[in-house]
Amino acid sequence: MLLGGCGGEAPAAKTGGGPTEVAASGITEIVKSAAKGNPIPRDNLPDFVETYEGGRYGTSFFGSNEKRKSGTLLYTVAAAPADVVGFHMASMKRLGFEVAGPKKRVVRDRNETVIEGTAADGRSLTVVVIEQSPAEATVQMNYVVPLT
Repeated sequence: MLLGGCGGEAPAAKTGGGPTEVAASGITEIVKSAAKGNPIPRDNLPDFVETYEGGRYGTSFFGSNEKRKSGTLLYTVAAAPADVVGFHMASMKRLGFEVAGPKKRVVRDRNETVIEGTAADGRSLTVVVIEQSPAEATVQMNYVVPLT
């Protein structure tokens, strides 16, 4: 996995305390709050994959088989990692996930916080918040949606 910085630009100002932008089923939506030039595409993302306001798109990939669809979204946000963790925990709980974590670990000299959630209908979401600095985090979101 390749993680990159923002290229030396000043961090974007945080507005509104970090509310979500939510995907709409079947509709391509670009997150309006994303940093100029790097909006987070909502194609193929399930409704429960919510992102912190101002997130800048890194990369994503999707896959499926006869039993499930799954994917990963990577984005970076100019916000304190603890705030990003709190946002994702609250989002998952609000959306009906049973949340495990947060679990903290150090990987390659970076602090990471892992939050895992499962829902009664079989959906799962794992969020890894990677501290880039005290005011910036990279977020990796891995999701699974069972097919009926």
